[in-house]
Parts: sequence; structure tokens; C-alpha cells
Amino acid sequence: MRVRQLRAWLVRLAGIFGSDVRDRELAEELESHLQLHIEDNVRAGLSPEEARRQALIKLGGVEQTKEKYRRQRGIPMLEDLWKDLRYGVRMLLKQPGFTAVAVLTLALGIGANTAIFSVINTVLLRPLPYTEPERLVQVYEANAQQGYDRFAFSLANFVDHRDQQTGFEQMAAYFRRDANLTGAGEPERVQVAVVSASFFPLLRV
Repeated sequence: MRVRQLRAWLVRLAGIFGSDVRDRELAEELESHLQLHIEDNVRAGLSPEEARRQALIKLGGVEQTKEKYRRQRGIPMLEDLWKDLRYGVRMLLKQPGFTAVAVLTLALGIGANTAIFSVINTVLLRPLPYTEPERLVQVYEANAQQGYDRFAFSLANFVDHRDQQTGFEQMAAYFRRDANLTGAGEPERVQVAVVSASFFPLLRV
């Protein structure tokens, strides 16, 4: 059963390509059948118009027959997609200016989305490379009178909070700044962090 199903799908997939030739052959064959039915109806005494109408009714509609054959021959969704792609390529080739703008817009859109996703993935989606990252929080000070809702602790305030707080298992402090890295080769500007003694034990690294 599976072999027959696979063979049927392969035949349908092959039917997507070269469909224009098969469509023309089908149209010619249907037209031939239609003419034969019309001639039979005319010989039976019907007018040419009525003979054609009756022939179309008997065939079930030419376009409906074509569509039914196409759906049996191939995979309708892929076939429609293939036709849309070919039409789109033809239109783009006819208008190179529009094509250049479309490609540039698409490239910018993909680049922007990639950059945004990279940031979101790093900050929100991908877990931090530490044990139990969901338990890590970052604490700031605030001063409503001066309009500051988020700024760093002073060292003295950090020590007071660390010694007096009861809501956290452990607290650590860090401060980032730029520094010059010297040694072998040219000096290089790098970002470093000054951390308290409890920083690495808190992260369990």
C-alpha cells in the first residue's frame, strides 16, 4: 500500500512540470470530443447553438473538466505555487528597476528581522548559561525626586543592602568599564568588569 501511495505521489509531483504541454493536449482532446458531440446533436435535428449547449452539458463543462484533470494529475497547491513563481519572475524581469527596489527592500527586511531576532533570542528566549537562570535578578536603586528610576548602587549602599536584606539567597556587585589591553602586539580597547568576591559563587561558576 505504501509503495503504491509513494508512486502516486511521485507521479503527481512529476505532473507539476511540463504542465503547459499537457494542458494544451487536454484542451485539444476536449475540443475534439466537444465537436463530435455537437455533430451528433446537429444530426439529431438540433440547431448549432442548442447542439453546442447540449454537448457542453454532457461533458460537464470544459473548464470544470480541465480543473478536475489538473487536480488528479498533480499537486494543486504546489502547481499553483509554481505558476505564481513563474509569473512573478516574468514580471520582475520585465521591470528591472522595480526588481532592484524589491530585492533591496527584501534584503533590508531580512537583515533587520535577523538582527532583531538575534537580540530577542539572546536577551529573552535563550536561557542564560548559568545554573537556575530563572532565579537571577538585577537590582537597581531609584530616586523619584530626581527623576531617576534606575541607577547603580554605590559600593557603600550595596554593602548595606547585602548585609540587611532577607529576600535573596546571595547578592553580588559588578561594574563595567572600558580598559586598554596591552602586552604582545598593539594595545586594544576592551570592556572589562570589576566584580565583588561573591560574584562567581553566586553564578556557581
